[in-house]
Formats: sequence, C-alpha cells, structure tokens
Amino acid sequence: MSAAHTRWYWGVVVRVDGARALLEDATGLVADEGVRVQDPRTGHITLFYAPLRGRREAPELAERARAAAQASAPFDLVCAGFGEFASPERPVAWLGIAAGSHHLTDLRSSLCACDEDRHRHAFVPHLTLAYGDDPAAYAAVREPLAHLAGGARVAARIEDVWVAGFPQSGHPARDLRYVERIPLGGS
Repeated sequence: MSAAHTRWYWGVVVRVDGARALLEDATGLVADEGVRVQDPRTGHITLFYAPLRGRREAPELAERARAAAQASAPFDLVCAGFGEFASPERPVAWLGIAAGSHHLTDLRSSLCACDEDRHRHAFVPHLTLAYGDDPAAYAAVREPLAHLAGGARVAARIEDVWVAGFPQSGHPARDLRYVERIPLGGS
C-alpha cells in the first residue's frame, strides 16, 4: 500500500500542551523500547475515535465536528492522579481528570452525534502518559511512573479541539499529528 493510500486513525482530541514537562520527565524514566511515553509535544485527551479513513479525510471530519465544538464553551481543565488501564496485552498509564470531566463528557457526546464513534470501551477521560507495549517492560517502570504522576497536576484552559491522527502502521505515542483546529463556541 503506498503512502498516499495509507489509512489513518482519526479522532478529535483536546490538546494539553501543559503536560509537556511531565511527559519529558516520564521519557527520562523509560529506557526500554517496550514502553512508549506519549510524545511530549502531543499531550492530549481523546474524545472521539473515527473509523479508519484516508490520509486526506481530516477536513471532512473537522467540518462535521464544528457544530459540536461551537455548542461548547471554553472551560478549565485539571489533570491529576495516576491511573492505568491494566491489561495483560498493553497496559496504559495516565493522569485522571480532577476538574472539567463533565465538560469533556458533554463535548464527547456532541461529537459522537456527528460521526461514527469507534471507541471500544467505556469513556474514561484521561491524559495518556505511556503505553506498555511489552507488559514486562511496563511492570519495571510502573512504580516510577506512578510516583512521578502521583504528584503531578496539569492545568489548562481549553478553547478548542483538534482533529488528530496517526497512520494505521504507526503508534499513537510517537506518530500523532494535530491537523485541524476547531475553536469552541465563544473562543
């Protein structure tokens, strides 16, 4: 399959640029390729997962998401508290949402009405820190990650959402790209 025909995982996310220092610190804890820390430049909270689509289809998704974004006012968000999705195949470490969760949930509901949602699990708003692609490697860094995240607090003013994606052959921790900015109502 040529690069022009590569399918992409597209979604709508809230950027959390204030997580950069925390993600850089987490990167310093991980020496094993089996654990991928989210790229410090792309700290985010995923609100919506679209079906696999072509590389150039982000503007169409953005257009459908505009009405949902315009119906939501800017809000304050605070991420804090270590959490994880425990899985024998791929554990994920994250920060929870200490303030602003209801805004994220409402915004997600509106976004799900504009396109087909492919999120396979109950929606738990979170800021991903690291993916344990190798569970044994993750187990070795779990406690240091939990300690680092346990004292973290990341605050942000959310004034927009982004259509973001990564190629089907890529990884969300290293290959995520922000493509289309969509302002919230009043911003």
